[in-house]
Amino acid sequence: FDVLQRSLTLTMAGGGTGSVTSSPSGINCPGSCSADYSDGSPVVLTATPTAGSTFGGWSGDCTGTGVCNLTMDAAKNLTATFTLLQRTLSLTKSGSGTGSITSSPSGISCGATCSADFDHGTVLVLNATPTGGSLFTGWSGACTGTGTCSLTMDAAKSANAQFDLAQRSLSVTMAGTGTGSVTSSPSGINCPGSCSADYSDGS
Repeated sequence: FDVLQRSLTLTMAGGGTGSVTSSPSGINCPGSCSADYSDGSPVVLTATPTAGSTFGGWSGDCTGTGVCNLTMDAAKNLTATFTLLQRTLSLTKSGSGTGSITSSPSGISCGATCSADFDHGTVLVLNATPTGGSLFTGWSGACTGTGTCSLTMDAAKSANAQFDLAQRSLSVTMAGTGTGSVTSSPSGINCPGSCSADYSDGS
């Protein structure tokens, strides 16, 4: 007489990645995702997520998020779900000017939404757009430079966009046969001498 064999079949699901192994051996999934075990034998399955993923849990003939303990008294089917970790991007704005920051793919529209979670490994492109009378003068934190910012969300990240008011030039010309002086408030013009100066837009 031969001992009756019971089939164990495992399915992997979710956007994350990982592996499932069994004790005794037989399951090493992905790769070997089904195996036969003697009727009544105990089988322990262990799920291990890869970097950037988390184990979301079992469904089918196992539940929960710990190890799966089975008794092979019948054919068994179960699913192991792995999900991508969420990584938070937080943005701030500074400076005397105004502007907005948007992301591609969407999620950030700052303005209103200056923090969002993205799947581990997502590549984000951030654009800083000044509003009237302002200039975008640069990134700091996880972003640098004055162009678009490309980030790979492999960890929580934060960045700052600096918006400053544009500078407007004021020039004074002295004319006529008399003499005198011209001064400004706020300071900058004291003509003759300093007859031109830059002031923030709208001042």
